[in-house]
Amino acid sequence: METKETGGSARNAAIILVGSQLLAAVAALAVNMLAARVLDPSARGDLAYALQLTYFLGVFAMMGLERPFMASRTGSFNSEYRVFMRMVRPGIHLVIPIAIVLALFSPFSASWLWVGALLIGLYIGLNSMVVGVRVAYVSSLDLKKFGFNAITSQIIIILGALLLTLLNVSNSVLWLVVYVASGIPALILMWTAVRRGEEPNWPSEAETKALRRRGWVLLPSAFSNSAMTYADRLLLPILSSSAQLGLYVTVSTVIQMATWPVQQWVDASLRNWSKAMKESTAPIRGPILKLMGQSILLLIGFTVALSFATYLMILYVLPDAYMAAMNVIIPLAVSSVVFGITRVQQGILISLGAEGRVSLVELIGTAASLVAYLALIPSLGMLGAAYGSIVGYGVTAIGGAIALTYVARARSRA
Repeated sequence: METKETGGSARNAAIILVGSQLLAAVAALAVNMLAARVLDPSARGDLAYALQLTYFLGVFAMMGLERPFMASRTGSFNSEYRVFMRMVRPGIHLVIPIAIVLALFSPFSASWLWVGALLIGLYIGLNSMVVGVRVAYVSSLDLKKFGFNAITSQIIIILGALLLTLLNVSNSVLWLVVYVASGIPALILMWTAVRRGEEPNWPSEAETKALRRRGWVLLPSAFSNSAMTYADRLLLPILSSSAQLGLYVTVSTVIQMATWPVQQWVDASLRNWSKAMKESTAPIRGPILKLMGQSILLLIGFTVALSFATYLMILYVLPDAYMAAMNVIIPLAVSSVVFGITRVQQGILISLGAEGRVSLVELIGTAASLVAYLALIPSLGMLGAAYGSIVGYGVTAIGGAIALTYVARARSRA
């Protein structure tokens, strides 16, 4: 899949992205434990619901542009950051007011009033900039600026969570303020890019149209991926209770980290995989099987380690009110491995120019997961959400395998 010439930069970028995700994992694990110490399951569920709503709607703000942009653009960090943020600005402006309205009518266990809704809208804007920093790094390989954002944002989250824990703050709105503040470093980088950076190499009209077209093709995939990732948490308070969500996210927040290294490696490799696919006429079945095999081993290893860490955390660190979360460790571990497999499949398909098949597979998987959630959550609560995730990701993985087989055969006949 990678030549020696193209593989080095992809590996270096992947290592940096994985490192940043490991740092984020440490911060997320720390905040997860600290929040559970002072927030009861219902308040923890409210915080989780606000975050999931933010992440879910933030996908629409990006308009599917992340992966096409990273796969095709190179340039300085300041330039690519400004170009990407200008391209996604219309989506951000459209999504923020929608998010505020939805937050006002969401099933929180306590009244959040306007301040919580406004914080959710603000976090969508700032978190979009965080995404832009990551995209600009892959396009520029500027470690200094990316590292500033990665380290500073996690320090803000950890210190903020420590402060709220020491003050025994049980208001989930104030906990959301910490997450909003973590977007400030990305805002500083944008200010620096505009005031001190060189004039960007703005894409031509033809390039802009091509990127947007690929983005729109991938948007159903991004929506479906987001729906499968967050729908369980968005539906749990509606079909069950905020307390069930609070228990659920205590486990899922940790176990989902097992997929992060593989996801970062895939994203960092997209541009080089795409280039290698265009330049090579060799059969791709062997390289695909090798990549999938390596990914599965990594996913299993990370998942087993984090599942055990979650077990110890619930048993020895968290209050007794969270003991019931033990029941979802194994099903969430299974869903994590299957989800990671689908990310690798889709990265390969995108590098082969099969974005339409990615979206189709994701839509089918999303439909399967939603049916499973609606059928299982009312009677099983958080266990129903975990089993529904396995169903959705499993269908997506099967569809991805079929799509890869078809594309590989079509390529060999060409």
